[in-house]
Amino acid sequence: MEPNGILVYIEFSENFEIRPVSLELLSRAAFLQTKIWNQRVMACVIGPRINYENIVQKLSEYGADEIVIVSDNRLDKYNHNFHPEIFTQIAKKYPPRIILTGATPEGKEIASYTATKLETGLTADCTNLDIGKENLLLSTRPTFGGQLTADILCKTFPQMATVQEHVFTAQKRAKSPNVIFNWINIDNIEKRIELIKTIKKHSGNRDVASSDIVISGGLGACKDNGFTLIYELAQKLKAAVAGSREAFEKGYITKAQQIGQTGKTIAPKLYIAVGISGALQHLTGIKNSGKIIAINKDKNAPIFEHADIGIAGDLFEILPAIIKDFDTEYKEEQNEQ
Repeated sequence: MEPNGILVYIEFSENFEIRPVSLELLSRAAFLQTKIWNQRVMACVIGPRINYENIVQKLSEYGADEIVIVSDNRLDKYNHNFHPEIFTQIAKKYPPRIILTGATPEGKEIASYTATKLETGLTADCTNLDIGKENLLLSTRPTFGGQLTADILCKTFPQMATVQEHVFTAQKRAKSPNVIFNWINIDNIEKRIELIKTIKKHSGNRDVASSDIVISGGLGACKDNGFTLIYELAQKLKAAVAGSREAFEKGYITKAQQIGQTGKTIAPKLYIAVGISGALQHLTGIKNSGKIIAINKDKNAPIFEHADIGIAGDLFEILPAIIKDFDTEYKEEQNEQ
């Protein structure tokens, strides 16, 4: 069968809500569809036996032409044995031209398993997707430690790519999709992995990908009590703490907090860059932010060209002053009460 269509793996949160990255990819697939003749956008949903009316409605709003649903009550949570194999079987039954998944732990496992089974290529952690020459998927990703970006054309089908959350903006492209309930006997799937226990790690920091406010520290904050001040301000603003690649390499943040081409792409309503110069690698990770405030003692730092508000000064003087103002306002409010 000739490969046709763009297949998107739909990922869900613990309470079975569609993760933003899936809607972003579905919307991007609908955009790619406009550049390739006669291709359909397919969404693959794997989950328990429930009423999928609301999920179908949501996926239709973001550009799905077809929605393939595989349901079984044993699929209420992501299963390392079942989900990758089920998705691969769907990809074999409805051979797509392109397969897209989120660059999440779940999405990466799905993508790598499927690419291996289908013996095709996979471009990971893409920062852009387009259609290139010969109507091939053009995948852009960072290389050489984020110093350069590479445009990659995969000539084997299906063409596969993983994309981080918030790289694209989810745009509504309402359609009336064809819904297909596909039955797969999961009893026949070999169980190679057994999940014994799940331990949630609590770092004390808010999730940088979902927070409305993110305060990020760069090389300039990687000394003295720079990040101590950032965490203190974040607590008062109910913000998440993030950082640049330099901050990660020096051990001030975890990999989950790193922003940029080699880290996460985020889209908070407010992004506060503290001691960050504004290199292209970092700016890629914050391009969809609402408002950007930059604090840097170098008045010629590139970050100021992209900031809505720029404060040229020493962060070790500015942050304590901001924190003090918060404390003063809080005391005044308490006295008024």
